[in-house]
Amino acid sequence: MVDKIDISRLDIQAINAELTDDVIRDLKTPLKDRRGFQHNSYVVTIPRYFYRFVGIKTNEDDYYDFLYRIDRDLRSYTRLYAKFDRGLDRNISLAVQNKLNEIWKNINLEQGIDSSYIISAIDDYGLFPVMSNPAFTLQMKNYFKVMLDYYIRTGNGFQADEFKLMLNYGVHWLNMYSKSLLDGFNYINANPKILYYGNITPEEAFFLIFLATLGCDVLYFNPGNSGAIASVDKFNAFSREIRYLNRGDIKSSPWELKDRIKTTAYTAREELNKSLFDEGGSFYRPWQFTDYYIQALTMRTTYEEINLWAKEKAFIRDGWKAENKTVFIPNIFAKVSGTHEDLDRYWKEVNGIVGLNKSIFINKLPIIEVVPLEYGKLAHVYPEHGKDEFDTEKLVKASWWKYKELRIGLQAAMAEKIKALCMNPVVYNVENQPFRDFQVDIFSVLINLSTTMQQILQSFDYPEDVPKIVIYNNEKNGNLSYEDCIMLTFMNAMGVDIVIYNPSGYTDIETFIYPDMYDAHHLEKMSFNLDFTKYYDKKKGFFKGFFRK
Repeated sequence: MVDKIDISRLDIQAINAELTDDVIRDLKTPLKDRRGFQHNSYVVTIPRYFYRFVGIKTNEDDYYDFLYRIDRDLRSYTRLYAKFDRGLDRNISLAVQNKLNEIWKNINLEQGIDSSYIISAIDDYGLFPVMSNPAFTLQMKNYFKVMLDYYIRTGNGFQADEFKLMLNYGVHWLNMYSKSLLDGFNYINANPKILYYGNITPEEAFFLIFLATLGCDVLYFNPGNSGAIASVDKFNAFSREIRYLNRGDIKSSPWELKDRIKTTAYTAREELNKSLFDEGGSFYRPWQFTDYYIQALTMRTTYEEINLWAKEKAFIRDGWKAENKTVFIPNIFAKVSGTHEDLDRYWKEVNGIVGLNKSIFINKLPIIEVVPLEYGKLAHVYPEHGKDEFDTEKLVKASWWKYKELRIGLQAAMAEKIKALCMNPVVYNVENQPFRDFQVDIFSVLINLSTTMQQILQSFDYPEDVPKIVIYNNEKNGNLSYEDCIMLTFMNAMGVDIVIYNPSGYTDIETFIYPDMYDAHHLEKMSFNLDFTKYYDKKKGFFKGFFRK
């Protein structure tokens, strides 16, 4: 009967449940089947697990096999799962930090901390994420206040700097993790789960307590010591500690199944990878950066340089680098108007670009058909009214996301670029539409890319040959459309080279794309009604004919 009752509006009361020897089975047991689960007209009692495992039970191999299996099973069991082995993200955005600074200006520490005011101020500044369940949004605010009050009551003397640290990072982590970890939690089946390994700071410990009060399962593993969480939850009010006699060092990469034996060659390769294939080095493994984000660096070139740089691999080009999980790709975006007086020279240069590896040649325009306007899909990931930001994670998980078969890292990079181009367009609003309608136009094109464009991106190993879109546009073969130009700006942002040859010099991308996005080159002569011609070396042609039998 529980499954038929809507309890999503009830207040949450989380209690710590008893783990058995089969931890993985316990974690995968639906809430409604756990001992202690109940509800009335006001409150739902959620049995959740919050345990701290300190030390090693038997030996390191068994310990890390256990960690590996928990991580693997939880990843496959529910999407409401997060694993931390290097702490929580500490890169607070400047926008969030500025708002927090404004809040702190109005706090008088000498008069004491008013947690109700802080929660109200955080809400007024739009720093609480808005969840799909309004009642759960309110739960988050209430329990965030509980966390603040808990610090004030249990601390050994109030430390303003520590409190500020906890508050600032707590707000940051709320916005970073809440959507992916908590949105969709229905209080009945799988609850959110957190696996934390290694050393932990006090502010991170407080945030884990906050998540536990909302009904999340939290497992903390530290092979060496109890860490800061023991002093934060010193009365075991929220968690329980299981201690083992054996101790070990914290490892940087514990997520590996130990019963897979490393061969001598594998071990040697791993050592070579560490020393030779560093992201800041000069040698790269195939697909080494497959999960990196992309930052295109469109080069400012002369016309002559197009024919030089287009032939070079990405890592040879000026400006190439890979650092901090981002790969910086120098690429080309250029329009070439007119031709040389010597047409043979012109065709030789054009065909030289067309014939390069991974070049896609287009001489029938427009490139793409008019796409349906996707108002509903944009609203799904970026509500028009409200405080929610554009949710790229929700985008790649949407049932209608066309790019699910592409590399996971590529999907994430594409989603980020779609967001960037919707929020900060680089095409003109040619019809002077309301901004939301303008965003819908851009979004609709970018979530409906053709198979060809998807294949261009899927085949791009970032340090290697840069894919190219080469367009030949004379006045006889149509013209580039608004939708084409939106697509081209996206492909440019993904690091692809784009060269447009327009022998007549008539306008095409100038109508739609900001001029600072591409280079414009003008050759000596404007040539009209000029069909594309393949170039053949006349000297080679002469000898070929001379020796033909």
